[in-house]
Amino acid sequence: MSKLILLTAALLVSAASRPHVVTTGDVVMEWNQRAIDATIAAGQGALPQVRSMTIVQVAMHDAVNTITGKYGTYRASGPAPAGASSEAAAIAAAHRAMKGLFNSSQHPAFDAARAASLAAHGLSEADPGIAWGESVAAAILAERSTDGAAQATFPYVAPNSGEPGVWVTIGTAAAQLPGWGKVNHWVLNNTSQFHPGPPPELKSAVYARDYQEIQELGAAMSPTRTGYQTQIARFWLASPSSIWNPVAQQIIAARTLDISDTTRALALMYLAAADASIVCWDAKYTHNFWRPQAAIRNGDLDGNERTVGDPAWSPLLGTPPHPEYISGHTTNSSAMATVLASLFGDAPGIPLIATSTTNPGFKREWSTLSEGVDEVIEARIYSGIHFRTSDEVGAKVGEKVARFVFNNALR
Repeated sequence: MSKLILLTAALLVSAASRPHVVTTGDVVMEWNQRAIDATIAAGQGALPQVRSMTIVQVAMHDAVNTITGKYGTYRASGPAPAGASSEAAAIAAAHRAMKGLFNSSQHPAFDAARAASLAAHGLSEADPGIAWGESVAAAILAERSTDGAAQATFPYVAPNSGEPGVWVTIGTAAAQLPGWGKVNHWVLNNTSQFHPGPPPELKSAVYARDYQEIQELGAAMSPTRTGYQTQIARFWLASPSSIWNPVAQQIIAARTLDISDTTRALALMYLAAADASIVCWDAKYTHNFWRPQAAIRNGDLDGNERTVGDPAWSPLLGTPPHPEYISGHTTNSSAMATVLASLFGDAPGIPLIATSTTNPGFKREWSTLSEGVDEVIEARIYSGIHFRTSDEVGAKVGEKVARFVFNNALR
């Protein structure tokens, strides 16, 4: 048996055995966790992970809400069959979506999890909700199969590459997902709807401020960055989904939500993140702004007398292989946090405990969701990979996208 199959089985068995709060929305939480585990087992990057989670959560939402009728669905599916259980539909929808998204090596574990979940909830394969959930998920998979995600990777060199201010790859890594900005959006009217303006001019005071800040705080051997700030930088190296999904689970578990509310909360969060990712990547490969590492090593060429170049400068963490402006993590984090705040308030009334696979043992605790967004803005500066303006503009874009999604989807 391969290591991947063993890892997948272990992750899914672990998810199935976790203790949980018993509510009518409980089955959704179970499969939300199984989906996250599957993205990790598949080694998905941040953007494909958001896309996979959106497909799974929207499939569950539509399968459930066509039965309960509590919220409008993402796509029209027709009337649900008589006698269909919303719990059975949620299980079948998640299971079908995951089998359509992930390699066949994971499928036996998915099948075992489905059987265990049905048994745990007193459901049978004869429930009309099973076929209904499968059909709803299949339709969403079919719709997204032509969304452009599969064509988002190709060789790319930025126009005028090598000139001051223009992005170049660091090392041998290829440009990451240069076509993701052209992926079909989910809720937005068009990708340019919340497109940010350009980054600061190289000769501007704002650029000089950002440059000087990260040159000092974000350096690999920074004399001023504290150990605590270094820990925060390493914490936020994890993907947005892996950090914010558990936060969403905590908030949902603290409330008595029914299955319709639970599916809607998670679907809205991922719809916002999915569209925010597309807007962000479109901005990145439109502006093609250089990363701090290239900027500081070539600081004497930018025409700004307030920037001092350092040919040996390196960031604390490795420079990602995509343009700097805008920050993907702050965009996605803000989108997710804004949806949760719109549903439950910025201060949900419980301690928000966040953990990270990239800095295990270093937990974060916030009383408000905005604290998490503020922290990731600083974290990307401590990491040496994003200028402050990019972080702050990314957070604003994520918030705007999320508010639009919240006001226009799954009403």
